[in-house]
Amino acid sequence: MSLFLFISTALIWATGAFVTTLQAGIVPIPVSVGYRMLLMTVAMLAVIFVTRTPLRVRRTDVPWLMMHAATFFAFNFICFYNATTYIPSGVATLALSTSPIFATIIGFLVLGETVRPRAILGMVIGIGGLGLIVAPDLGDLSGGSTLLFGMLWALGASFGTAVGTVIGARNQRAGVPPFATNFWGALGGAGIGFGLALAGGLPIVIDWSLRYIGSLLYLGIAASCVAFLMFFSLVTRIGPGRAAYIFTVVPVIALLISTVLEGVELTTIIIGGTAMILTGNVLVLKR
Repeated sequence: MSLFLFISTALIWATGAFVTTLQAGIVPIPVSVGYRMLLMTVAMLAVIFVTRTPLRVRRTDVPWLMMHAATFFAFNFICFYNATTYIPSGVATLALSTSPIFATIIGFLVLGETVRPRAILGMVIGIGGLGLIVAPDLGDLSGGSTLLFGMLWALGASFGTAVGTVIGARNQRAGVPPFATNFWGALGGAGIGFGLALAGGLPIVIDWSLRYIGSLLYLGIAASCVAFLMFFSLVTRIGPGRAAYIFTVVPVIALLISTVLEGVELTTIIIGGTAMILTGNVLVLKR
């Protein structure tokens, strides 16, 4: 069962990266993120009803839940959606997978957590791998490099995910139920997405095409709510440390999907950079 949960969750999240590209069109990105989080909110409400998870949280936890919603359920998705308008989803997912590196740095700077030499080595190797992929495009800055712009958006998503991960760990230690955390996070993410759209003068519209609605349902329910429930079940079975290795598998699958559906060519540079990033992640995640 643990192997099934591991593989299924990895496949859902990896395919979700490509499905994100199907959201491009007439609907502004913050609005698409708002719709996705609204769907997740409804799905999580059903889960909470069945599991009878309490939604009430302490007043001292509210600011942390708000920050969690802003970083983990809004900012990172908006950045990732923007990244996929510049670069293939698999390459964006590869950059996003550096979030454990950012989370380790944030944990050290903000929470004073100990960083082992192995993790430092992993961070150097991972960042080096990312630099290897981007380096060939650095000479095109004057003309506007789509790879570099896409990578910057993806790194923004990675940073948001890392901050959200650190805050989520804090909320869990404070005793906030994970289901409640994700309900309030998704609800807050929806509000932030729609709020940013209104503040920016963007239209709150929806694309009723099968492509958009189908991809929205997949992202809002399968890639968000269902995948989270499966991952949470996996964590309870094998522990958070071992379950975290799923984040080294997802970018590989996403990159393979991109080679088939988005025409990504697996050059020596991409393969080498990918190997370095994943090696770095393993060293950072290893306990």
